[in-house]
Amino acid sequence: MRGSLSFRDLEGNGLILFGFAISVIFWLLEASNHVLFFADSDLYEAIFAPTWHELWMRLTVVMAFMGFAFIASHIVKARRRAEDASIRALAEVDQVFETAADGMRIVDKDFRVLRANDTFAELVGLPKSEIIGRKCHDVFWGDRCDAPGCPLTRVLGGDEFVEYDADKVCSDGKSIPCIVSATPYRRPDGRIVGIVEDFKDISERKQAERNLRESEDRLRELTAHLQSIREDERSRIAREIHDELGQVLTALSLDVRWLHKRLPEERGDLLRKTHRMGELITTTVGSVSRICSELRPAILDDVGLSAAIEWQASEFSSRTGIVCDIETEPPHIKLSEELSVAIFRIFQETLTNIVRHAQATKVHVVLRLTRHAFSMRVCDDGVGMEFSEAHKMNSFGLLGVMERVRGFGGEMAVYKGDLGGACLNIIIPSPDPPAKEDKIMARAKEAVQVP
Repeated sequence: MRGSLSFRDLEGNGLILFGFAISVIFWLLEASNHVLFFADSDLYEAIFAPTWHELWMRLTVVMAFMGFAFIASHIVKARRRAEDASIRALAEVDQVFETAADGMRIVDKDFRVLRANDTFAELVGLPKSEIIGRKCHDVFWGDRCDAPGCPLTRVLGGDEFVEYDADKVCSDGKSIPCIVSATPYRRPDGRIVGIVEDFKDISERKQAERNLRESEDRLRELTAHLQSIREDERSRIAREIHDELGQVLTALSLDVRWLHKRLPEERGDLLRKTHRMGELITTTVGSVSRICSELRPAILDDVGLSAAIEWQASEFSSRTGIVCDIETEPPHIKLSEELSVAIFRIFQETLTNIVRHAQATKVHVVLRLTRHAFSMRVCDDGVGMEFSEAHKMNSFGLLGVMERVRGFGGEMAVYKGDLGGACLNIIIPSPDPPAKEDKIMARAKEAVQVP
């Protein structure tokens, strides 16, 4: 039990009874004073049968006392409710702060830690007693500490919310990737006295991202290896077909011609038969030559990429009737064997997609080689296709194009071109040190004017 009764405890009926008691005491004192000074009545009569003037005066004072008691009771109750609400709110805030899954600390204007939760102490590997009172950058340091990007400096400068990713370093040298957010820490009057910092540990997410990138790199390397094996196999099959089957067909054609010349004229049926055999052999030789060119065009190895692209465009036009214009700068572009094969296959796949989906009548191709990058743009006048639509098509051909381009560190874009149809644009940087790659790609994009 408490030793004394405070004013705060006098609430509800207590204050009303207190007002009633004061009123009774006043009534008795006033009756006693009246008897003492006027002596015109006894005490009993002064208490229970006062004059009208005395009654009016006493009732006025009593009503004042009781009114004060009622008003004071409501004021005390309201104050008590406000204090209880404040205590509950502070308790809730404390619970949220202490049990938050993220590390949290409060830093004042002098960069000193005023408070830290258990998660923050666990994050930095220090007990709270060694955190509170120290400079914030001595406990958990980042590249923005003591710099213009410091969250405390920015909040004091007027920012209401600051968020960024950073690698924070503990006092033992351990680096932890975090999402850092900071908001103003205000007094009840609204004055900013520091910041509340929140640190979300994203080490697992960063590790997952690294694993994903490594997996993508390994998959890309495997894809490039498989493509290289496929190109080697195509070259081998093309050589064997050309060397073996081509020689046999040539010899067979010579034998048929020899036989045709030695048949008597009266054997018209045999002459017609050998003539048809010769024509069939000639057609087969042409088919073998076409298959060998499609497997691995010799012009790509002998002359270079520009000539191979022009040859493929000519073959495409003759087969489909679609006009195909080629623009090269410089006129004769010759790249490494691996890159030339990749560009040629990309061009073949692009032409195949145009035939299947574009409903085009004209194709315009631009090849450009600078000291910074190589670019190829293929546009048609067909129905058109945006990059998002291309992805919705689940086109493995387009996916293969993208992987080929990324294998050389390049970029690909599909957009609506000047001819009204789709436009495929690829940019592959020249082999330079990684530090220069971003500048090279920027200059290359500017040169080809990618939208």
